[in-house]
Amino acid sequence: MPGSPPTRRVVDTLEHLASAEAPCTIAQIADAVGVARPTMSAILAELDAAGWVERDTSRAYRLGAGVAALGGGDGAGTAMTPDIISILDDLVAATSCGVTVSRLVDDRMTVVAKVHSPIRPVPGLGLGQTLTVSYPAVAAVMAWRSPADQLRWQGDRPDNGDRARAVLDSVRELGYAAYRPMSSDASLVESLADLLSAVGPMLIDPAVRRTATRQLAGLTSRAYLSDDLAADEALPVSYLAAPIFHHGEAGYELQLGVLRSAVHPRERAEFGLALTEAATRISALLDAA
Repeated sequence: MPGSPPTRRVVDTLEHLASAEAPCTIAQIADAVGVARPTMSAILAELDAAGWVERDTSRAYRLGAGVAALGGGDGAGTAMTPDIISILDDLVAATSCGVTVSRLVDDRMTVVAKVHSPIRPVPGLGLGQTLTVSYPAVAAVMAWRSPADQLRWQGDRPDNGDRARAVLDSVRELGYAAYRPMSSDASLVESLADLLSAVGPMLIDPAVRRTATRQLAGLTSRAYLSDDLAADEALPVSYLAAPIFHHGEAGYELQLGVLRSAVHPRERAEFGLALTEAATRISALLDAA
């Protein structure tokens, strides 16, 4: 049986927006999917009416709450509500960093919301994309999970045990997790982030972007302890992450894309405070929904 070209165009449109690192214009989406711009305008109008896409103030499109809601009725769709996006916008304005909300189920992390900073977009997974995660990623959520979940998360490497427990203790003390690259790679993180931001999500070959993003992810996989963050000197910071609670369970992680090779103590504290306050506000909205 032949496929349905109109349905295929809708699927292609949603897949393109899910993989995009920033909202896309009608022209950009039409060119990527390979349809006429009037046709794409009609497709987006229908998707917008259904809540599957939304248009920002620059008239560019991103995935909407309806797509996230397809994940189930346990709060997955709530992370894309306008009230929560407004909190993310406030966090971006306060820190000049891009932010992401991810939902964690078992060992799978799915991006359910993403707001870029005007200064630098957040590289990484697009909306709706899923990644299998393990130690030390998602430590902000794992600090509040069961001991059995934490053991599975840290894996069976002998050197993971003590360090993983110390990381989780630090998260509970601070209210957030902080990540850095290896010391020798600190400046490379900033350079890669600048490269991905400068060329924009639509102006680089997808294979090259995926390679650069994987490299960046590999350079941001070392977790700080609270004693490390208390140092007086500037430190490289890739990401900060705080748990978002829904009826007492840490099911989401709010991530702040700092991506800088030197962040001074006062600014680190300001980032942490802004992040945890935003996570608390989102948790309250989830519980009230």
